[in-house]
Amino acid sequence: MSELLADDLPENTLTDLVAGSVGEGLAVKFAAHRKVASKLPNPTDILNGKVKSMEATDISAMYSLTVSMCYELQEAFNKKEKGWNSMADNFFGFMMDNFETELVVMGVRVAISTYKLPFNPKDLKNFDRFHDKYGKYVKAAMAS
Repeated sequence: MSELLADDLPENTLTDLVAGSVGEGLAVKFAAHRKVASKLPNPTDILNGKVKSMEATDISAMYSLTVSMCYELQEAFNKKEKGWNSMADNFFGFMMDNFETELVVMGVRVAISTYKLPFNPKDLKNFDRFHDKYGKYVKAAMAS
């Protein structure tokens, strides 16, 4: 699939080739997701505070963006990048300002459980706002 995407083919041709690889149903879903994903902000720009809002409202796009931000945060932490706490703070702020409760809670759960991100509440300006609004939901989600 990555080789097909790298070839910069017309959308119809790409969809036909994807259908030949994974089936027509998945190819149609993949094409639809690519259209939505192309309108998403760059996760690095969000984490660096350059992007504060987004227009897409598709739940799968928001989920994809959340996972991408978690991945970028993990990479930054592993590289011991300066400004990691600021990036983490932007992660919380962006999700709270753009996503519904369920997705905010899911995003933090993925960040902590799957990506093992070591958030320190004392280093995050947005943490008190996050805790006040979503703390009880995250606690319940982490217990399950």
